[in-house]
Amino acid sequence: MKVLVVDDCKSIRTLVAECAKDLGHEVFYAENGDQAIKCVEKCNVDLILMDIEMPGKNGFEITSEIRAMKGIDWFPIIFISTKIDDNSFAKGILSGGDAYVQKPINLVRVQLTIKAMERIYITRQKLQIAQKELLIANKELERFALFDQLTGLANRRNFDETFRRQFLLAKRNKNPLTLMMCDIDFFKNFNDHYGHQQGDECLAAVANIISDIPSRPTDTACRYGGEEFTVILPDTNLLGGSFVAEKLRQAVVDAAIKHEKSEVLSCVTLSVGFSTYTGQFNTEGELLKAADDALYRAKEKGRNRIGF
Repeated sequence: MKVLVVDDCKSIRTLVAECAKDLGHEVFYAENGDQAIKCVEKCNVDLILMDIEMPGKNGFEITSEIRAMKGIDWFPIIFISTKIDDNSFAKGILSGGDAYVQKPINLVRVQLTIKAMERIYITRQKLQIAQKELLIANKELERFALFDQLTGLANRRNFDETFRRQFLLAKRNKNPLTLMMCDIDFFKNFNDHYGHQQGDECLAAVANIISDIPSRPTDTACRYGGEEFTVILPDTNLLGGSFVAEKLRQAVVDAAIKHEKSEVLSCVTLSVGFSTYTGQFNTEGELLKAADDALYRAKEKGRNRIGF
C-alpha cells in the first residue's frame, strides 16, 4: 500500500512509518494539513495515519477536505491521538475517519491496525478491478448492440438511429445530406460457387474498403443487411456524393477479389445508388427510398456503376 503518515512531530512520524515499512508498504510523510492534501492530490494513497492536533488545520478538518476532494474514491483514514473521549471519537468518525490509534504509540497495535487495513485495501483493489472489467464488458455489449460482428461496421440498428439523427440535423440546419446504398453484384453466385466462409471473407473485405473511403469522423458506414451497405455523408452535396460513390466503386474493382461467377467482371464489383437531401424530402424514409431507387437504376443499367 501507499501509506501517508501525517504528524507535526518527527519522532511520531518516524515511529509510525517504520511500522508500515516493516510490513512492506511504501510510506509518504506530511507535517501538516496542506502537505497532506497536496500528497493526496498527487499520489493514489491507500491509507492515511493522521494526528488530530496539528498547527493550522486539525486532523478532522483535513479529513473532511480529503473526503470532499476524492468523492467516492474511498480509502481508510486512521487518527492518532491522545484524545479518545466520546466527543473526539464522534468528531473523527463524522468527519470521515475510520479508526483510532491511541498515543503514546503501541507498535504492536499500530502494525495490527495496518494489517487490518490491508484486508480493506485488497477488497478495494478487487472492487476496482471488477469495476474496470464491468466497464469493458459494458463497452463490449455496446459494440455488439451497435456494430456488425462480421464486418465491424455500424449495424442496422445503429444506421437507423444515426440516419434519423443526421436527417433531423440537416433539416434543422438546412444542410445537404447524402445517403449511399451499395450492393455487391451477384453475391449469391459468389456464395454458391465459393462457399459461405469465403462469402463472409468477401463481405469483410468489401466492408473494409467501404469504411476506408469516407474520411470524416461524421461519415458513417453501415452494413444494412446481407450484402447491402450504406454510407451516411453529412454536409455532402450531390457532387461530393458522386465523387465518393465513384471512388468507392473503383476501390472495390481495384481490390481484385476473384469472382468467376460474376456477370460483370471476373472480380467482385459494387453497384452504388445515392441521393442527396437539399430540402425536398419530409422524412428520412423518403431519402432512403430515393437512394434505394438510385441503386435499383444502377443495377438495371448493368451493375458496377453508380446511380442517382
